[in-house]
Amino acid sequence: MKFLCSHTLASRIVPMMALVLTTTLSFASWSSTGSMRSARGSHAAVLLPSGYVLVAGGSNNNVPLASSELYSSASGAWSSTGNLNVARSSARAVLLANGKVLAMGGCINSDCLGSTTASAEIYNPSNGTWTTTGSMLRGRAEFVAVLLSSGNVLVAGGCTSYGVNGCLAVTTASELYNPSTGKWSPTGSLRAARMAMTATVLTNGKVLVAGGQTAASDALGSSELYNFATGAFSLTGRLITPRSGHTASLLQNGLVLMAGGENVNGISIQKAELYNSSTGTYSATGNMPSNRQEHAAVLLSTGSVLVAGGTNVTSNGTTVLATCVTYNPTTGTWTSASSMNSARVDHNLILLTNGHALAAGGDNGNNALSSAEIY
Repeated sequence: MKFLCSHTLASRIVPMMALVLTTTLSFASWSSTGSMRSARGSHAAVLLPSGYVLVAGGSNNNVPLASSELYSSASGAWSSTGNLNVARSSARAVLLANGKVLAMGGCINSDCLGSTTASAEIYNPSNGTWTTTGSMLRGRAEFVAVLLSSGNVLVAGGCTSYGVNGCLAVTTASELYNPSTGKWSPTGSLRAARMAMTATVLTNGKVLVAGGQTAASDALGSSELYNFATGAFSLTGRLITPRSGHTASLLQNGLVLMAGGENVNGISIQKAELYNSSTGTYSATGNMPSNRQEHAAVLLSTGSVLVAGGTNVTSNGTTVLATCVTYNPTTGTWTSASSMNSARVDHNLILLTNGHALAAGGDNGNNALSSAEIY
């Protein structure tokens, strides 16, 4: 179940330090930082090699935005940078090996109604401008995009068109972007059509695509692996709990933490599990203290995972959350963390070069937010 009208929404810790880590995290807190120039949710955000955070597109009152801006952790301020050539929300952005940023796909119409865009463009941090590049073979939103070890970008799945009741069609199509040529080429198709799933580049270079949902909003339990050498997807272990709108975090020990999301009944869950690429199986780990979906997660420099915001959907309604939790991979347990100053969903959570985490924008259930805060 999508919360917004735009249908947007996705360790190696020294053992003897575990107690100190838990204590430190429990006292960590959020502090307000400079507000963005534009209120926006469902936007893309990328940490640049310079340490600045690039935020691009998104939507305000369900209208796609073309504006982009930069956050400086040194000054705590935002500054405008070049506009996207195409206003887009629910798009994806990937930092390329050359330091430039590839933005692609998304919704281009108000309320995300109608078809999605296949257009793509490149941001050059040296001059702050966007230039068009080759378009994807298929328009899509709420898909996954990751940088492969080859330097190419893999894009898979997503919703290709929307109606007033949500997504109308979900695709299995996948494709590769070659930064050297600026062109896209088809690659192996997903074994299951899915959107609102996660994609994680594993330590072995393969890509784990997990969960998600169908066009009928049914959460999926299947997961699959993309082999960059063969260009094919193959099924791997099933999730213990089918889920969409969840987060996936690659831990320092090589395991992948799947947290929260919505279940097959469209209800938010607190369950978490770990994927082991050596065995291709999932195992249960500690549950989060509370149910949530469409939240954001980031791996902290300590090796722990911070989960922030999202929504709690029950049979009685939907609540946008300000609450946060941290996961300790050493103990497999969660701890309640300091709450954000603002409840938010469809926001970004970026680990800065100073080790702090930046939460920016999103939606509070009534309006898009321009506020940002630091953990």
